[in-house]
This record gives sequence, structure tokens and C-alpha cells, in this order.
Amino acid sequence: MDETITPVELSRELGMDRKGKQIRGFLRNPADGGGPFEGHEIGTEWHLTPEQAERIRAHFKKA
Repeated sequence: MDETITPVELSRELGMDRKGKQIRGFLRNPADGGGPFEGHEIGTEWHLTPEQAERIRAHFKKA
């Protein structure tokens, strides 16, 4: 079974805006030097892998 999380769910977990806008912006233009996020089709909802979610958590916990 696929264990993914959406930007909205992750945003709530991190106490950020409820719609996940900051996270989606980071997904489109990651500024952490880790390279682009792969596996997303434009116009569809993001479903982040545990590894991607950890990268996002690390980035936003620093801020």
C-alpha cells in the first residue's frame, strides 16, 4: 500500500496555512539544493512519498 501525504496534510502537521500553498510553492521551486521533486503530473494533486515529506519537514522546520 502506498504511504503518501498531501501538501495540505503536511501543512496542517507543520502548523502552516491550511491549503498547503507554501509547500506547493516549495515543491515547484525547491530552494534547498536538493533538486526537483519528481513524479508529479501538472494539474493533479501532489502525493508525497515519506522521503519527500521528510525533506519538506526539514526545510520548513529550519525556517
